[in-house]
Amino acid sequence: MQKSIYEVSAQYKELAAVGRQMSDMSEYANCKGFKEEDFKLLNDLSHVGNALTKLGNAFGPRLGDFSEEDKDLIARFIKKEIDIPQMR
Repeated sequence: MQKSIYEVSAQYKELAAVGRQMSDMSEYANCKGFKEEDFKLLNDLSHVGNALTKLGNAFGPRLGDFSEEDKDLIARFIKKEIDIPQMR
């Protein structure tokens, strides 16, 4: 059976799952005692996570649209190097 032209590849599905995890981490973080740089990290997690969930869609972002900073954030997240003390 042929795949639908609207279905994304397995790689994009994996990246979308990572994106949802990034968004969840940002959404459920306890912000009590946060400083400005902590909020930037949460905002970056939300922004990049949201973009990852749209990869492969007709009008969604492409892999080339991610900056080096975004790619570094994704790599650090996958390696579990992002630490938010309130999430422990």
